[in-house]
This record gives sequence, structure tokens and C-alpha cells, in this order.
Amino acid sequence: MNKLKNVTKYLNLIVILLIIISCGACDSDQGRINCSPKSYVNAHYNLNLGQFVPLSGVGYVVLERDGTNGTSGLIIVNTGLKILAYDRNAPHICPEANTILQVVDDIKVVCPKDGAEWSLNSGVPLNDATNGIPLYQYRVMRKGNFISIFN
Repeated sequence: MNKLKNVTKYLNLIVILLIIISCGACDSDQGRINCSPKSYVNAHYNLNLGQFVPLSGVGYVVLERDGTNGTSGLIIVNTGLKILAYDRNAPHICPEANTILQVVDDIKVVCPKDGAEWSLNSGVPLNDATNGIPLYQYRVMRKGNFISIFN
């Protein structure tokens, strides 16, 4: 009877540890901090329109927030291999007026508040100011000359 109690205790401990570990592995926020707002994104764009011409080849477009495209707007990038879409809200600090990301020198994304930098073509951090947190990416689906961006 005593052995059964000990086995039950160990099994309960193992189950609790597995739950804790699995919750950490299911982080769908790509490492964003808790105060970063989450927004529903369901945007559709025609790449034939003038403002999207830079996406016809390797290039990028920066969009201001319009209610359908992220918490602070979007940065859409054609890397030559695929199209990526990043939220313009800095993922490593709480949002303020001066934390809206900007593209600099056509190769990196920068937070004006603290100088944190990410690669435009991959969203990976380029300096320590990011705390190792990548840019928040949305899903992109392309069909012909139309793209849909969503989460």
C-alpha cells in the first residue's frame, strides 16, 4: 500500500512537470512580451496597385495601421523566395508612440526608441537590445497577384 502511494506521488509530479513544460513549448506569440497587444489581422492586397509595385521583385512596403493590418501597421517584404509580413509594433517592449518600427537602409528594421534592430529579410534580431525576440510575423498566402495576410 505504501509503495502504491509513492508511485502515485511520483506519477502526479511527472504529470505536473509535463504540463508545465508543454505550456512553455506552446508559446504562439513568438516570444513577445505580455504587454504587446494582439490584433486580428485579415488583410488582402492586389500587388498590381501602385503602392505594392516594390513587391513585384525583391523589395518591401511599409503600411500604416488601418484597422485590418496589425497593431501598428505592417512591413511586407518580398525576399525573392517568399513574401513575409511583420507587425510594426516593437515585439520586445511595451507599445508607445515611439516604438513603431521603421525600415532603415533597405536592410534592417529598427525601433526608434532604443535602437533595437532586426533583419528585414528574416525578422531575426541583429543586436542585444531585442532581448533575442524576433519580429512578429503574420501568415502570408499568395494567389497570383493577390496576397492575404492573416493570423
